[in-house]
This record gives sequence, C-alpha cells and structure tokens, in this order.
Amino acid sequence: MRITPADIEKQEFAVKVRGYDKEEVRNFLIFVSQEASNILIERDELKKKLIRAEERIKELESREKILKETLIAAQRFSEELKANAKKEAEIILGEAELKADQMLSKATERLRDLKMTVDKMKADKENIINQIKGFVISLQSLIEREEKDENRGGSTPKG
Repeated sequence: MRITPADIEKQEFAVKVRGYDKEEVRNFLIFVSQEASNILIERDELKKKLIRAEERIKELESREKILKETLIAAQRFSEELKANAKKEAEIILGEAELKADQMLSKATERLRDLKMTVDKMKADKENIINQIKGFVISLQSLIEREEKDENRGGSTPKG
C-alpha cells in the first residue's frame, strides 16, 4: 500500500492514558520512512532514466543534424554533378559542332576543288576536241589538196 499526503494528514493515533500509542506511532513512522525511502529511490531512478533519455535525445538530435547536413551536402553534390555534366555536354556538343563545321568546310572545299578539276577537265577536253577537229580539218585539207593534185594530172611520187 502506498501512502499519500492525504493519508498522512488523516492518520489518527489511538489515545491512551499517557498519549498516543508509541508502538503504533513508531510503526507508522517506520512505514512513512520506508515509503519516503522508496519514493527517493524511485525519484533517483527516474532522474537517471531522465538523464539517459535526455542523452539519447541529444544523440538522436546530433544524428539528425548530421543526416540533414549529409542530405544537404548530397543535394549540393548532385546539383554540382548535374551542372558539370551539363557543362561537359555543352563542351562536347560545341566540339562536335566545330568538328562538323570543319568537316563541312573541308567537304565544301573538296567539292569546289573537284568542280574546278571537272571544269578544267571539260576545258581540256574541249581544247583537245578542238585540236583534234583542227587536226582533222588540216588532214581533210591536205587530203583534198592531194586529190586535186592527182586529178590535175600531176603525179607525185608515192613513197
């Protein structure tokens, strides 16, 4: 049985000729003393539990803080990775565009050179054809002169 402050206030002792029953008072005081002792022990245990709980709370708060800082750092790192990847992609794209431009420029230059070569070959061909035509005309003229000479009766020795 636990004793409450009200129990202590209501406690009455039997009155005898010489006053209260000493043994009853003594027993009650022992009982109150034991209860007070139990209460102090329980209070000390509760204080210890409270201290352990507060330490645990501090530890958990510290872990929470570390986790939050780690999460923030991870988010920053992730954002930096994304930014770096984007920059790298832009650089790669720029380099690819530059290479494509260079290749296109070389191809255009090569095409121009080929067109010039084709044009030169066409002009050379035309010159050769004209030379051949001129040669053929010369030959025809020569043949015609020879035929005229033979028809006139002039004989030229054939060799």
